[in-house]
Amino acid sequence: MSLTDGVKCDNCARHCPTGAIQMIVAEPEKETSPQIPAINTERCIGCGACENLCPARPFSAIYVEGHERHRII
Repeated sequence: MSLTDGVKCDNCARHCPTGAIQMIVAEPEKETSPQIPAINTERCIGCGACENLCPARPFSAIYVEGHERHRII
């Protein structure tokens, strides 16, 4: 469940090509706390697939800045 609109989802974690995303509990002390994406920066390749697949609107629950080498054309 993303923090932006309450939609229960794990699209980003399921579709990450490198398995860099894990869903974690946002506030472990609260029983009804939503899960949010946590990114392993060592595994993330900055492709942005997770951000594009996120159904949360108007803002994605996950944001990828990307790597410099992916921005050069």
